[in-house]
Amino acid sequence: MKLISQSGQIVVEYVLLLVIAVSLSALIVRQLGSRNEDDPGVLVQKWHSIQVEIGKDISDQCVGAGCN
Repeated sequence: MKLISQSGQIVVEYVLLLVIAVSLSALIVRQLGSRNEDDPGVLVQKWHSIQVEIGKDISDQCVGAGCN
């Protein structure tokens, strides 16, 4: 009888650890990849700043004194 109760406890602990791991991963993904305009995720915010820098296209700006 002792083995049956221990195996039941192992299953319960495994399920609880699985629930905790899935909850944490969902929270991390939500914080990193949120596309909400009011509160964007870290990756989305960084990707937007990279797009803005690329869009500026600084190489087309005239730097020298002989610019038109």
